[in-house]
Amino acid sequence: MIAIEFRLKLSSMYSIRVPYSYQCARTYPLPAPSTIKGLCANALWENEGGNPIEKLNEIHQASIGATSRTDSSIAVSSCTVRIIPMNALLKQFAFTPCIDCMIVLKKGYEILENRIIEALKVSPVYLGDSESLVSVMPETVQSVPNIEEFNEGTEITVNSLVKFDFIKDKKMTSKGVVLYMQDDPCADDAILERYIAPLMQEGDIYKPLESFSFISAKKGIVVKGNRVQGIFSEDKQTESTAQKPKRERKKKAS
Repeated sequence: MIAIEFRLKLSSMYSIRVPYSYQCARTYPLPAPSTIKGLCANALWENEGGNPIEKLNEIHQASIGATSRTDSSIAVSSCTVRIIPMNALLKQFAFTPCIDCMIVLKKGYEILENRIIEALKVSPVYLGDSESLVSVMPETVQSVPNIEEFNEGTEITVNSLVKFDFIKDKKMTSKGVVLYMQDDPCADDAILERYIAPLMQEGDIYKPLESFSFISAKKGIVVKGNRVQGIFSEDKQTESTAQKPKRERKKKAS
């Protein structure tokens, strides 16, 4: 496996819209895996040009997963951003000084890894919507060599977003914030999967947890970077395909 770790520096508020929120455009406190893949694709497109959708597809097909964390509190606030006759749309924004991200690629994609690393160091990127411009700290962009396999029943310690199906003890929900997030940034009918974030919510403030531990419900890999320690499934692409049956169009009665 190949992993890339990098740190985002934020100078203003950001909004990563929760896809199932309508009356109020709620924001995720941390970027979802699909958001991190989109950010990397945006950096590639800015650096190389070409078709941005093809860049996004290339990264998604090559990746095993992505995760994120922060070591500072996240403040969330709402404001009215658009007024329609008889209606007002509320939008949530969040702020924290820095967010650490990691994306993991399959074996054999070393050239793509180098392209992403180079692009992240020099390209402007967005976190969520097109107003949330953020900076990637070039000195933090690096390849992560420390990757370990583990089996089902192993005690795992991580400090970033974890997919819930990795966790054997479902009472872990009391030790973090449960979020429903998208991993696939390309599919129109992508499934929202349950993740647990290393955060504790107190009103409009999310406070970071240093780490949390649990017994793994299945085998996988742990990737240990300088700041991010994440858990991923090697057969993630197979699982996603199995979960998304093909939709068939109903034939019209003649």
